[in-house]
Amino acid sequence: MLFLNMIFLSLVTVSCILYTYKNRSELACMDGMIIAMVLGAMSSISLGLNIQVYLVSDLQSATIIAIAIGMVVGFISGKLVSLTASIEGVMAGVMGGLMSPMLGAMLSHPLGLIWFLDFAYIFVFILIVFLVKEARQAFLEEAMELEKKTSSLP
Repeated sequence: MLFLNMIFLSLVTVSCILYTYKNRSELACMDGMIIAMVLGAMSSISLGLNIQVYLVSDLQSATIIAIAIGMVVGFISGKLVSLTASIEGVMAGVMGGLMSPMLGAMLSHPLGLIWFLDFAYIFVFILIVFLVKEARQAFLEEAMELEKKTSSLP
């Protein structure tokens, strides 16, 4: 069950990265920073907690793996937009990767928190979709405004 949950979280993360890649030309730097920070933090927190539960007695390995996952996801999702966004994503991945295994080690029954974080990740994915749609709309409005200005010139 825990392994299936990690696969599910990985698929959600990859879907978010691909969605960002598909729309990267219409995203501003700030949008990319938000997406990279969210994906870096949520992937490292969610997967880090799962990894800690899976590797019960090895907090060090779980922390290293969670940090590495968060850094990679944050870098990839941010690099699609800008270097600034990738730096933000990497640091959010580090923070999430440090926190989640410690939290998992302290909980006697972590399954409730794992499910809560799964639903939170899905909610955040929906928010990212809305953010990208809003950014796309702003991009199109700006392009139409620029087209109007250039077409009115003699």
